[in-house]
Amino acid sequence: MINVKLLVLLFTAHLLIAPHAQAQSPKVIRIAAPEYWCPYACSAQDKLQGFAIEITRAAFNEVGIKVEYSNKPYDRILAEVASGKLDAVIPTFKSEAPNFIYPQQSISTTQYCFYTIDSHWRFSGMHSIKDTLFGVTSGYSYSPEMDRFIEAHRDKQVQVLHGNNIPQRMHQMVVSGRFQAFLEDTRLVDFLVKTKGLGDKLKRSGCINIISHGYLALSPADTKRSQNFSKLFDSGLNAIKLTGIPNKILKKYGVKDGVN
Repeated sequence: MINVKLLVLLFTAHLLIAPHAQAQSPKVIRIAAPEYWCPYACSAQDKLQGFAIEITRAAFNEVGIKVEYSNKPYDRILAEVASGKLDAVIPTFKSEAPNFIYPQQSISTTQYCFYTIDSHWRFSGMHSIKDTLFGVTSGYSYSPEMDRFIEAHRDKQVQVLHGNNIPQRMHQMVVSGRFQAFLEDTRLVDFLVKTKGLGDKLKRSGCINIISHGYLALSPADTKRSQNFSKLFDSGLNAIKLTGIPNKILKKYGVKDGVN
């Protein structure tokens, strides 16, 4: 004989658990990045939106989550992810947002170098920038030593730029003599030189001897939600690695070592 009371209890328990389960399994993740971060992250309106975005979208698609991608200035994105208005930014260094939540796996690697035009100056360590005027991007973390130097000399010897199209703007400032050099990600500059004609006289003039790893940086505003996204991302990324999807995406952008 069917136990009616037991059926009612089971049905009631299902109604109580289902909304909670749905809350723990979001179907959409809101991710943003500056549109000038090509080839990592490009314009959300372009066909090629960046290899980090495409790989992230493929990883989340594997676990049934849709990526909503948009572009904003980096400072603003960090603030909106911190408050929970956005779910994540990619790719970000852990030193740039130490209180954010991160998956186990990174999505990119980066090295920063100084760029000059018609200058014999070269970066060869912190001692070499003592009298050099140069530009950097607000919100970036370059290295512990360089970050301390920038903070101590910002708006004097170091010009910290905010907003959009920062590499192009720094390039123009060097061309116009506003400062001698600018510090930027080598892969980003190489991509802009190749695709946007960012100055045929631009030359690499010494690099910071640190390789930084970029991650999907998730909001600390809702720890459980972000930890869930983190686990799902790692699971999805492992799955698409088995089928070679990341390498196929990287090949479109001419990148050989974007994902670890």
